[in-house]
Amino acid sequence: MESGKPVSVSGRYDATSSRRRALSVMLGVCGWLPKALEGAGATAPLRLAISESLVSDANINDARAAMMTWLKRMEVDLNLIIEFSPKVFDTTEDIVRRARTGQLDAVSLNIVEYRQIADVLDPSQIIADSSAAGADQYVLLVKRSSGARRLSDLRGLRLTMLKGNRMCVATAWLSTLLEDGHLGRSDQFFSSVTTDTKASRVVLPVFFGQADACLTSKRGFDTMGELNPQVSRYLVAVATSPGLVVTFNAFHKNYHGAGRERFLKVYTDLPNNPAGRQLATLFQFQSLVVRDASCLEPALAILEAAERVRARQTAGERK
Repeated sequence: MESGKPVSVSGRYDATSSRRRALSVMLGVCGWLPKALEGAGATAPLRLAISESLVSDANINDARAAMMTWLKRMEVDLNLIIEFSPKVFDTTEDIVRRARTGQLDAVSLNIVEYRQIADVLDPSQIIADSSAAGADQYVLLVKRSSGARRLSDLRGLRLTMLKGNRMCVATAWLSTLLEDGHLGRSDQFFSSVTTDTKASRVVLPVFFGQADACLTSKRGFDTMGELNPQVSRYLVAVATSPGLVVTFNAFHKNYHGAGRERFLKVYTDLPNNPAGRQLATLFQFQSLVVRDASCLEPALAILEAAERVRARQTAGERK
């Protein structure tokens, strides 16, 4: 592990049975190891990369434990060796490097990372959240009594923003809204912009008048409204984003291994076992379905538009 090279749950490359037993004790997979090893000689390992960006708003130790449990379960169900980082999660830089050098077969990542390596990933099979057409939405909220009903009404006011793995397109979306309204950059339009990883610490300051507007996930806001109906009654949306697929799984375009279809089936059956449900709770999705890359187009369009906005703003500052 200290070498930084990928490891597998079942320890396919151990030379002796004693080393296999030692590794099984270390990972707590004594009961699963024999079955996982059974097919090791017949099928090449599946090299999996999981982006650390997916756990930006979760406890990293909880996330590692949940992912390890899920990967161990997958090895059994797939009868396939899975190689992954010793730290479980990879940085964006590592994922880009491994994808471009053909050192990964499957990857879990966000849409911002996907843009960097889309040309080496297979667009025909994207494994994404099935809930509400698999899409996230962002909402820009104000207090109903404030009288603000348009984005232009928020000039010079205080904004709070949710920060998290599913909010990776939020800043880009806001910049395109401001551009469409000819309102300038967010750091110049608002008097202050603060971020937090907890939805309650983003939404409630608006409710109590400590901030003037907030940008959060519609899913999180709806959940808060169910728990506290006053929140949904007293806050109103100034703008709502289209549905966006922002976190998902994909295959390298050159990966056509025997385990691919089994990998797809295990992921789409994820809610049907305790380890999968734990993972779904931690990473905030309901179930996964297989689509093609067309489901990513709304998010990609926002990122591309925001990039054009930044380019124009940078060019204007140079003049």
